[in-house]
Amino acid sequence: MAACSGLLLLMVLLGPLPALTQRESRHEKFFRQHIDFPKTSSELDPRRYCNLMMQRRGMTATICKPSNTFIHGDHTPVDAICRGGGTFYSENYYDSNAPFDLTACRLVGGGTQHPPCTYRGRISSQRIRVACINGEPVHFKAPL
Repeated sequence: MAACSGLLLLMVLLGPLPALTQRESRHEKFFRQHIDFPKTSSELDPRRYCNLMMQRRGMTATICKPSNTFIHGDHTPVDAICRGGGTFYSENYYDSNAPFDLTACRLVGGGTQHPPCTYRGRISSQRIRVACINGEPVHFKAPL
C-alpha cells in the first residue's frame, strides 16, 4: 500500500512539469490571440464570431478580456511587418505597409466582467501597428 501511495505522490508531483515547459512565448501568445487565418467560419455574423473566438482562444476563462482584434492574414506577412514589410513608427512599434482584413471585438458593457462574456464585432480592412521584439510581432497596438 505504501508503494502505491508513493507512486501516486510521485505522479502528482511530476504531472505539472510538462505544462510548465510548454509555456507559450510572447510571439506564440500574439498569434493565439490575434491571428485567425483563414478566417474561422466566415458565415458567422461579427457578434457570433467574436463570442466564439474570444472563448476558443482562451480570453474569457476567468475574466472577459475587454477588447481584442483578430487579423485575418497569413502569419508570413504579419511576421514581415517586423522584418522589412513594415515601417518603423517609434520605440519597437512598426506599421504594416499593407492593409489586413480585421475583426475587432469589444466587450458589451465594457469594464471587467466575468463569464459568460458577450462581445460585439466590427469588420474592417486597415493597416496595423504591432510591437516587435527580435524581429517578431509580440503585441497588437492598433489598426491605423
